[in-house]
Amino acid sequence: MRPPSLALAPFAVLLAGALSLACSVANVPSNAEPMVRARATSDLDCADKEVRVEEQLGGRFKAVGCGRKAYYRAACEALRCVVSGEGEALVPWRDRPDPAEVDRQRDRLPLQ
Repeated sequence: MRPPSLALAPFAVLLAGALSLACSVANVPSNAEPMVRARATSDLDCADKEVRVEEQLGGRFKAVGCGRKAYYRAACEALRCVVSGEGEALVPWRDRPDPAEVDRQRDRLPLQ
């Protein structure tokens, strides 16, 4: 029979892994905040210092500034985030075309 401290070791490793994953996932929406702020500054036609961004549940953000407000959704995959405004479709990263391929296609277009 194993000593009690060794019997709990696998459980402790699993718990530590789950907690570290939860912490990294919990911080992902906050990685989108600079993108939300930039988008809100433009959409609200308001100076950056006048815009207040509040993170809400589920990757949602509320931006308030210059007497207006706007809502945004953020979807992140690791450190890459996509921000969409209220009523806009959110395109997941894996469904987006490869940027290099988009550039190649654009370069092939004839100049007008």
